[in-house]
Amino acid sequence: MKVVFNQDVASQGKKGDVKNVSEGYARNFLFPRQLAKPATPDVLKELAQARDVEKKKEEQQMIAARELCSKLDQFTLNLYVKTGENSRVFGAVTSKQVAEGLSAAGFQIDKKKIVLHDAIRTLGMTVVPIKLYHDVTAQLKVHVQPEV
Repeated sequence: MKVVFNQDVASQGKKGDVKNVSEGYARNFLFPRQLAKPATPDVLKELAQARDVEKKKEEQQMIAARELCSKLDQFTLNLYVKTGENSRVFGAVTSKQVAEGLSAAGFQIDKKKIVLHDAIRTLGMTVVPIKLYHDVTAQLKVHVQPEV
Protein backbone atom coordinates (compact mmCIF):
# COMPACT_ATOMS: atom_id res chain seq x y z
CA MET A 1 0.00 0.00 0.00
CA LYS A 2 1.36 3.42 -0.93
CA VAL A 3 1.34 6.07 1.79
CA VAL A 4 2.51 9.67 2.16
CA PHE A 5 4.28 10.38 5.46
CA ASN A 6 2.98 13.32 7.52
CA GLN A 7 5.98 13.14 9.90
CA ASP A 8 9.40 11.54 9.99
CA VAL A 9 9.11 7.86 10.92
CA ALA A 10 12.31 6.11 12.01
CA SER A 11 13.64 3.61 9.44
CA GLN A 12 10.59 4.15 7.19
CA GLY A 13 10.66 7.61 5.67
CA LYS A 14 10.70 11.35 6.11
CA LYS A 15 7.88 13.85 5.98
CA GLY A 16 6.54 14.10 2.42
CA ASP A 17 7.99 10.78 1.22
CA VAL A 18 5.79 8.40 -0.77
CA LYS A 19 6.58 4.78 0.13
CA ASN A 20 5.15 1.30 -0.16
CA VAL A 21 4.41 -0.25 3.23
CA SER A 22 2.44 -3.32 4.25
CA GLU A 23 -1.28 -2.83 4.57
CA GLY A 24 -1.37 -3.96 8.20
CA TYR A 25 1.44 -1.61 9.23
CA ALA A 26 -0.33 1.32 7.58
CA ARG A 27 -3.79 0.49 8.97
CA ASN A 28 -2.72 -0.49 12.50
CA PHE A 29 0.22 1.83 13.18
CA LEU A 30 0.62 4.74 10.75
CA PHE A 31 -2.98 5.82 10.19
CA PRO A 32 -4.18 5.72 13.85
CA ARG A 33 -1.19 7.82 14.95
CA GLN A 34 -1.64 10.12 11.93
CA LEU A 35 1.95 9.54 10.85
CA ALA A 36 0.87 8.91 7.25
CA LYS A 37 -2.12 9.00 4.93
CA PRO A 38 -3.04 6.96 1.85
CA ALA A 39 -1.37 8.14 -1.39
CA THR A 40 -4.47 9.13 -3.35
CA PRO A 41 -4.24 11.36 -6.45
CA ASP A 42 -5.57 14.34 -4.46
CA VAL A 43 -2.99 13.88 -1.71
CA LEU A 44 -0.20 13.56 -4.28
CA LYS A 45 -1.38 16.76 -5.98
CA GLU A 46 -1.36 18.59 -2.61
CA LEU A 47 2.14 17.28 -1.95
CA ALA A 48 3.39 18.56 -5.33
CA GLN A 49 1.87 21.99 -4.67
CA ALA A 50 3.41 22.14 -1.21
CA ARG A 51 6.84 21.28 -2.69
CA ASP A 52 6.46 24.04 -5.30
CA VAL A 53 5.59 26.58 -2.60
CA GLU A 54 8.56 25.45 -0.50
CA LYS A 55 10.89 25.71 -3.50
CA LYS A 56 9.72 29.26 -4.26
CA LYS A 57 10.13 30.26 -0.62
CA GLU A 58 13.67 28.85 -0.57
CA GLU A 59 14.54 30.72 -3.79
CA GLN A 60 13.31 33.98 -2.27
CA GLN A 61 15.39 33.38 0.86
CA MET A 62 18.45 32.70 -1.31
CA ILE A 63 17.93 35.93 -3.27
CA ALA A 64 17.53 37.94 -0.06
CA ALA A 65 20.69 36.33 1.38
CA ARG A 66 22.69 37.19 -1.74
CA GLU A 67 21.52 40.83 -1.62
CA LEU A 68 22.47 41.08 2.05
CA CYS A 69 25.81 39.43 1.27
CA SER A 70 26.65 42.05 -1.35
CA LYS A 71 25.77 44.85 1.11
CA LEU A 72 27.85 43.33 3.92
CA ASP A 73 30.85 42.74 1.64
CA GLN A 74 31.00 46.48 0.97
CA PHE A 75 30.37 47.52 4.59
CA THR A 76 33.05 48.17 7.21
CA LEU A 77 32.02 47.92 10.86
CA ASN A 78 33.90 50.24 13.23
CA LEU A 79 34.09 49.00 16.81
CA TYR A 80 35.67 51.00 19.64
CA VAL A 81 37.26 49.15 22.56
CA LYS A 82 39.09 50.12 25.73
CA THR A 83 42.85 49.85 25.49
CA GLY A 84 45.71 50.00 27.94
CA GLU A 85 49.31 51.00 27.48
CA ASN A 86 50.99 49.95 24.23
CA SER A 87 47.51 49.86 22.61
CA ARG A 88 46.71 46.55 24.24
CA VAL A 89 43.00 45.63 24.10
CA PHE A 90 41.17 44.97 27.38
CA GLY A 91 39.15 41.80 26.86
CA ALA A 92 38.21 40.87 23.32
CA VAL A 93 35.66 41.55 20.60
CA THR A 94 33.17 38.67 20.41
CA SER A 95 30.50 37.70 17.91
CA LYS A 96 27.90 39.24 20.24
CA GLN A 97 29.60 42.64 20.00
CA VAL A 98 29.85 42.31 16.21
CA ALA A 99 26.12 41.45 16.05
CA GLU A 100 25.27 44.46 18.25
CA GLY A 101 27.37 46.72 16.03
CA LEU A 102 25.62 45.41 12.93
CA SER A 103 22.24 45.92 14.60
CA ALA A 104 23.14 49.54 15.35
CA ALA A 105 24.13 49.93 11.68
CA GLY A 106 20.75 48.60 10.53
CA PHE A 107 21.60 44.93 9.77
CA GLN A 108 19.63 42.36 11.75
CA ILE A 109 21.99 39.38 11.93
CA ASP A 110 21.90 36.64 14.56
CA LYS A 111 25.18 36.23 16.44
CA LYS A 112 25.10 32.48 15.69
CA LYS A 113 25.60 33.24 12.00
CA ILE A 114 28.83 35.10 12.68
CA VAL A 115 31.71 32.66 12.24
CA LEU A 116 34.31 34.02 14.63
CA HIS A 117 36.60 31.13 15.60
CA ASP A 118 38.61 33.17 18.12
CA ALA A 119 37.65 36.51 19.60
CA ILE A 120 39.40 39.55 18.13
CA ARG A 121 42.13 40.63 20.55
CA THR A 122 44.04 43.14 18.43
CA LEU A 123 43.44 46.58 16.99
CA GLY A 124 43.11 47.01 13.26
CA MET A 125 41.15 45.47 10.40
CA THR A 126 39.86 41.90 10.61
CA VAL A 127 37.73 40.02 8.08
CA VAL A 128 34.87 38.11 9.73
CA PRO A 129 32.83 35.56 7.73
CA ILE A 130 29.05 35.61 8.21
CA LYS A 131 27.12 32.52 7.06
CA LEU A 132 23.82 33.90 5.76
CA TYR A 133 22.46 30.83 3.96
CA HIS A 134 23.61 27.37 2.82
CA ASP A 135 26.14 28.52 0.22
CA VAL A 136 26.08 32.27 0.89
CA THR A 137 28.83 33.64 3.15
CA ALA A 138 29.58 37.34 3.48
CA GLN A 139 33.02 38.70 4.35
CA LEU A 140 32.52 41.57 6.81
CA LYS A 141 35.39 43.94 7.49
CA VAL A 142 35.61 44.81 11.21
CA HIS A 143 37.85 47.74 12.12
CA VAL A 144 38.73 47.64 15.83
CA GLN A 145 39.84 51.06 17.11
CA PRO A 146 40.81 52.39 20.55
CA GLU A 147 38.22 54.38 22.49
CA VAL A 148 39.01 58.06 22.75
